[in-house]
Amino acid sequence: MKFFIPIIIFSFLFSAQVTGIELITNGDFEEQLTTGWEQATSGADIIINRAINYDPDPDYEAYAYKGTGSGYARLLQLMNVIPSTDIDFTCNAKLYAWDNYIDAWAGAAVVISYLNENSLLLGETYICFRSDGCPWTNTPTCHVIAAVDSFWHNYAFNIDDELTNLSGVNPQDIKKIKVSLYSEGHWC
Repeated sequence: MKFFIPIIIFSFLFSAQVTGIELITNGDFEEQLTTGWEQATSGADIIINRAINYDPDPDYEAYAYKGTGSGYARLLQLMNVIPSTDIDFTCNAKLYAWDNYIDAWAGAAVVISYLNENSLLLGETYICFRSDGCPWTNTPTCHVIAAVDSFWHNYAFNIDDELTNLSGVNPQDIKKIKVSLYSEGHWC
C-alpha cells in the first residue's frame, strides 16, 4: 500500500521594508480564497481550503493537501510588481509530508519563486518538510529551509538576505515574486 499526507497550513505577511506596504492580497485568509489566490492542481485526492480550526487561534488559515497518487496541490499568488527585493517575508506555517513506500516521496512547502519581467523562473526558496527521496535540494537556484518538525513555526527573513543563498540568481533580474502553499508527491 502506498500513502502519504503532505499538509500545508499557514498565514503570512509579505511586506516591503522600505515602504511598509503589504504586497499580498488576503494574506491572512480572512476572505474567501478566490480573493487574491489561484489554485493549480494535478492528480486526485486534493483539498485546498481555508478554515478557523487548523490553529488554536480564532482566525483563518489555508490548507493545501495532496493525498495518495502522484501530483500536486498549489495555492499561489503572483506579485506582478515589486518595489525591490528589499522585502521582509514572514509566515506562520505547519508543514508535514510522509510516505511509506520505498520508491515514493512527498513534500509540503511554502515556496517563494523569483521571476523576471517575462515571468520566467529564476530561482526558488522552499520552506519545507520532506520525506526521504524528495528531490528538493540546495542548488545555485534553489534554497531549501527544512522545517524542524510538524508543529507551527514562524519563518521570517529579508528577501535580499535570502538571495545570498542563491548564487545562480541575479537579484537585479527579479521583477516579480510568486508565493505558494505547495504539496507534492510521487509514486504514492
